[in-house]
Amino acid sequence: MAVRPSLAYFPSDNALLESSGLPWGVAVTPFSSTDERGSSPVTGDEGDLIPRCTSCFAYFSTLCSLHRWSWTCPICSEDNDLSADAAARYARDGSHDPPELRSAFVDLLLPGEEGEAAAATTPVYVAAIDLSSSEEFLELVKSALLAALEALSPGSLFGILTFSSKIGLYDVQGPIPIVKNVFIPPDSDGTLHVDLKDVMPFCSFLAPVGTFKDRIAEALETIKPIASWERATTASQVQDHALHHTRGFGVAIDALVNYLSVENGTTFELVEDIHILFKGFISRKHTYSL
Repeated sequence: MAVRPSLAYFPSDNALLESSGLPWGVAVTPFSSTDERGSSPVTGDEGDLIPRCTSCFAYFSTLCSLHRWSWTCPICSEDNDLSADAAARYARDGSHDPPELRSAFVDLLLPGEEGEAAAATTPVYVAAIDLSSSEEFLELVKSALLAALEALSPGSLFGILTFSSKIGLYDVQGPIPIVKNVFIPPDSDGTLHVDLKDVMPFCSFLAPVGTFKDRIAEALETIKPIASWERATTASQVQDHALHHTRGFGVAIDALVNYLSVENGTTFELVEDIHILFKGFISRKHTYSL
């Protein structure tokens, strides 16, 4: 991860920040292979041994205040006790310190799941497609998605979501693919009037690739960019928000993440194995990968 501040010095308090009039901020690149100085992460294989804050669940790092039998979280200021094993781990001399004491940028492995838990894991893929692009560009998107579809294992689950001034959810498990749309209000504050789970059940949105690959491909072929009249109509409704009129990216992705994260009031079991295909969703200028 790379963290780059806009200024060389940080304001000591909010009053100084406000009075300075300077544009202070931080750019974070969470999946960068190097830090802001170009250094690679310190690696290790004991990620499960790192203590976590009992209040905010942040991991222990070099930024924490370490005491003999406790440590203070730099994020929420919570004082956390150290177990005997953790205290011994952090009592080593400098030459044998664990990775999290040697660098603020670490890449540690967690032990893999074994037995039934590992066998039950099912990969889930969701294609989020921007309909505000041109027809030629959308054809490139569909070609990339069809190629990705061929590479997926038969046991994978696949879902299709489109977005522009509305969000479309595809059900490919019936006789013909159907799409249900949820319109994004022009004055939206980042939320929809209805949850996506109320528009289409989760089991209808995610289709097994092995059974419905042809239907998924058929649904992808039917996707078209929004019409010019729709652009004009929606633009007239949101004159003060010109960038919103055809491309509700933020609202759509936020709604999608919430849709994937909760099922029947509990965390969906497959959420940690869900991949939003930003190789499949391509915006007009950028390709995103998650």
